Amino acid sequence: MLLHPLPWPEGRRLAAAITFDVDVDSVIRNARPEDGHLRLAAVSMGRYGPAVAVPRILDTYGRFGLRQTVFMPAW
Repeated sequence: MLLHPLPWPEGRRLAAAITFDVDVDSVIRNARPEDGHLRLAAVSMGRYGPAVAVPRILDTYGRFGLRQTVFMPAW
């Protein structure tokens, strides 16, 4: 335990970090650099995260009034 803990804003008691890895395009391209961009099934499955999942997650956070910081890697 800390002897002199810093006070949290507005009396809050904890914080959480929730992460999602949506960098699938890089995985495909790194695993198959010569033809990864041609593997359409794998690429299209990898696009689900940034195109569908992330907007759904942000919408859910908004409905619950949760604040978030989002970083999206880009190829």
